[in-house]
Amino acid sequence: MILWGCTEKQLISEESIRIGVIGDNIEQFEYSNVIYESLEVEEVLTNDELKTKYNFLMISNEHFNTVSESDYIARFESIQMPVLFVDSTKGWMPFISPITLQMPKLYNEYNNDPFKQSIVSTYELSGVFSGISVRYSIDEKLSQEEFEELATYIFR
Repeated sequence: MILWGCTEKQLISEESIRIGVIGDNIEQFEYSNVIYESLEVEEVLTNDELKTKYNFLMISNEHFNTVSESDYIARFESIQMPVLFVDSTKGWMPFISPITLQMPKLYNEYNNDPFKQSIVSTYELSGVFSGISVRYSIDEKLSQEEFEELATYIFR
C-alpha cells in the first residue's frame, strides 16, 4: 500500500495574499493562498481601497509610460504600498519623482538597458526609492523563483 498526498504550494505564508494586477501580459504564478484581481490602470488614481484590499500591485510593461506620469507617481507615494513593475527595460528611475528638471519625464524617454528587470518599489517616503529588483536576459520573463524572491522582500 502506498499513501501519497499532495499539498498545494503557498506563497510566503498560509495567509491569503491579494494582488492587484494591471495589464494583460503578466504571468500569474499558481499558489493556493494567492488571489489575483485584474484592475484598470486608471484605478490607481481613483480607487481609495487599494491599500486595504491588496497586499501589493503588479503592473505590466504595457502601462509603464502611463504610470511614469507625475500623477501616478504622486499617487504611489501617497498610498505607500508595494508596487511590482514587471519586465522593465529601463530600470526604476521612471517610477520615482524626478530629482532635477533635466531628467526624462516619461518611461519611453529613458534609454533601454541591455537587460530586463522586475522591480519592487515600496514608496515609503516622497521621492525616495526603496526596493529591490531582479535582472534577467532581455528575451526572458520573470520566473516563479524570482517572483518568490520579490514577494519575500515585500513581506519582510
